[in-house]
Amino acid sequence: MPEKIDHNKLWRFTKVILNVVMGLIYMLIGFFVIKEQWFVTKLEPGVSYALGGVLIAYGFFRMYRVYKNSDL
Repeated sequence: MPEKIDHNKLWRFTKVILNVVMGLIYMLIGFFVIKEQWFVTKLEPGVSYALGGVLIAYGFFRMYRVYKNSDL
């Protein structure tokens, strides 16, 4: 007989993967903002470092939250 699929566990796993990917995307955008000093418009160096740092920190926070809350 085929094995039953646990849809709840599959959904939790999908949410974990999506949250990790989104955390990485936020971090990549943060590094891009710092490197190119651009986010929708040209930014001053201080502003680009601040915005990039916030984006990178938020990416780390999302990934940390996934790590703490995942029960896979």
